[in-house]
Amino acid sequence: MDRATSLYLDLVRPVAAVAVLLSHVPVLTDGHLRFFGTAGVQAVDVFFVLSGFVIAHVCATREKDVRTYSISRAARIYSVVVPALLLTAAVDAIGTKIDPTAYQDWEALAPKPAIRALLFLGEQWGSHRTPGSNGPYWSLGFEVWYYAAFGAFMFSTRPWRWLAALAVLLFIGPKVVLMFPAWLMGVVVYHICKAKALPAAAGWALTIGSLVLFTAYQFAPLPIVQQFYNSNDFVRFISLAQHYFIAMLFAANLVGFSIVSVSFAQILERHAQAIRWVAGSTFSIYLAHLPIMHLLTVSSPWPRGSILTVVLLLAATPILCLIFAELSERRKELWRRSLDAVLPRLPYLSLNNRP
Repeated sequence: MDRATSLYLDLVRPVAAVAVLLSHVPVLTDGHLRFFGTAGVQAVDVFFVLSGFVIAHVCATREKDVRTYSISRAARIYSVVVPALLLTAAVDAIGTKIDPTAYQDWEALAPKPAIRALLFLGEQWGSHRTPGSNGPYWSLGFEVWYYAAFGAFMFSTRPWRWLAALAVLLFIGPKVVLMFPAWLMGVVVYHICKAKALPAAAGWALTIGSLVLFTAYQFAPLPIVQQFYNSNDFVRFISLAQHYFIAMLFAANLVGFSIVSVSFAQILERHAQAIRWVAGSTFSIYLAHLPIMHLLTVSSPWPRGSILTVVLLLAATPILCLIFAELSERRKELWRRSLDAVLPRLPYLSLNNRP
């Protein structure tokens, strides 16, 4: 991956996380910023493709045995998940004391729900259970199992690799499997980008054309795209088509950008430090913002529908999420070293010696 493409990915990540944040403002403030209402689910489509791309990259470059792969994925996930669950439990407890009715629809973070969340089983076989008010947590019930299925395939011996991946997908259920091809788009895109076989004209056409189509899509009179977990079969079919359309647009954009990335290298390099720093908070913004926003809403001195409450959410939430990132995501290396020290060093199968 060239540096310009890497910086572009780091630019996309926080933009997608902020889109998820903005998508929750209309619900919490009685309709303000309604335009962003479906931005969150579209951002998850982008995250899935981006995740597959990154995993394909790390497996091709540095995570070439199951131990390294597992430690890296666990450090990445749990460095944010564990603090996020603690944060959710704390702010939900405070918010419940202020306004119990605002939290009555959520399951409190008792030991059993917490264990289920830590094992990412909230979306297994048609269920939908999130820890407390942390709604965005649902997507980890998809993505973590994509890591597991892909790792099972990559690091199993040749006669068993398909069976190992299938066992993981069978365990987690068809609802999660439904979006796995979107994640695998990222893997395919990585290998297309790596080959760099397309001409510059095709790169520009894909980069610009995908953005034009995405803009047109936002203003098209289409049915509202639904989350993966809460729609009937017909609505799910229509929504699924839209999810895959968004995923394909981003995949095309990523392929195109990788071809013409040299044209953006200078401006991206000029802001590289800022881009990398903000990108280092992406997962924290995604996983911490909604519990924080719920607490800010119930504790706001102004009514939910007041523009001042909107300003409070938009001003305070990102700042608090960045503080949270300092205590979680930016400590990922500490988690990696700790896991590396704890897990035994056995003769793990690697990509280099797999039969």
